[in-house]
Amino acid sequence: YRLTAHLGLAVVLYSYLWWLVLHHWLPGATGGAAVWRRRTGFALCALVLLTLLSGGFVAGLKAGYAFNTFPLMAGEWLPPGYWVMEPGWRNLFENIPTVQFNHRVLGIASFLGLMAFVGFAWRRSSSGYYRWVLGGLGCVAMVQIGLGIATLLLHVPIVFAALHQASALLLVTISLCVAFSGRR
Repeated sequence: YRLTAHLGLAVVLYSYLWWLVLHHWLPGATGGAAVWRRRTGFALCALVLLTLLSGGFVAGLKAGYAFNTFPLMAGEWLPPGYWVMEPGWRNLFENIPTVQFNHRVLGIASFLGLMAFVGFAWRRSSSGYYRWVLGGLGCVAMVQIGLGIATLLLHVPIVFAALHQASALLLVTISLCVAFSGRR
């Protein structure tokens, strides 16, 4: 719990400081499209942050060593031992199969959500800056999911694990840029 709490507080503090930097550097956008971009940007930030926090539990439990196949876990879609602890809520934080499965599902959901947003927003935007941010978001999302899968399949080499964590923070950073560009 402490590792994930520490990670979460660090990312929230970083996000706040980055928001202040954006506020100082860039003018905010206005209009109906801006509201949609802001809300979607914050939703993306929340999804990426939730995925990042679930990764903190994976790291803390060393759950990445348990199931080194993808997409199946021990030959199953839902791993054996997914929900065995009592009380049940402890599975979400202390059960290795549950923690790893949940991180996989959140990672895939984040990737699909980010890519759908990039495709949709790209077609609706004519802003060069916004398209640049969207392109960065899509590229980093692809790198992030690739690093996550590679880290798992290669039995958690430290370089890949560190790059996976760094690119997660980069996703938060770019998601904040998306949200900021939509503020009033």
